[in-house]
Parts: sequence; C-alpha cells; structure tokens
Amino acid sequence: MTKWLEKNIKAIQALSAIATMIIAAAALIGVKVQIDASTRLQKEQSARDIYREFLNLSIAQPKFAAPDYCAIVGTGEEAGYTNYLDYLLYTSEQVLTAQPDWESTLSGHLLAHKEAICSEQDWSDEAPEVQALVTRFRGKQCRGFISACPVSITR
Repeated sequence: MTKWLEKNIKAIQALSAIATMIIAAAALIGVKVQIDASTRLQKEQSARDIYREFLNLSIAQPKFAAPDYCAIVGTGEEAGYTNYLDYLLYTSEQVLTAQPDWESTLSGHLLAHKEAICSEQDWSDEAPEVQALVTRFRGKQCRGFISACPVSITR
C-alpha cells in the first residue's frame, strides 16, 4: 500500500487540489444563495411592514382612505390628502418591488383615489414600478374620465 501511495502521490495531490477547488466554489455559491435569500426575505418583510403601516394610517385617517376628493380640494386637508396619496404610492413601490403579485391589491386601494389619479397627468417623478401600476390603472379606470371637481390637487 505504501508503494502505491508513493507511486501515485502526485495524482493524489492533484485530485485533492481539484476537490478543494470544487468544495470552495460550492461554498461560495452556497453563500451567494444564502445572501440572496436573506435579502429577498428582508425586502418582503419590509414591504409587509410598510403595508401594515399604510393600513394603520388608513384606519386612523378614513377621510383620506375613502376620500370625498372634491370636498378636499382647496381646503386645509388637501396637504394631508396629498401626503396620504404619496404614502400609498410609496407603499405600492415597496410592495411591488418585493412582491409583484400584489398589484391587484394595490390597484384596489388606488380605486378609492380614482378622481385624483385620473386628474393627474404627470407621473414621471414616481418609481418605475409605480409608473407602471398607475399606467395600467389609468388604462382601465380613466377612459372617458371627466373630473367632477372644479380644480384638482397638485402633487
């Protein structure tokens, strides 16, 4: 056995080096997979937390969650409503980035704000996910839209 080892030592060392490299590469891939999974889970948890905050805000501010848009325009509540709508759009961005399949849920929240969303033409300041959401929403909900309010809120 000793003679066989002495005779094949270089081949054994080469195989050991190759095995070590394969194990190291597998470990690196495993670490990358774990980091990616952790990042994804963190994004999803963050999105759920932001959505939960949005729901709490909606409970605390029902006049903004289900607004009488025309009654708010031009009043002292307009700034609060604008901020509420911005928070809804921010929530949408965060949730869609982590969980794109939530679009129908978020569109349901946008429906209460149809007057404001259909009145606003420029959404270029929003994140791409929000722009896409609003574009699809407007395509379905704003056809032939005519505002019932004399003026509209400027975001």
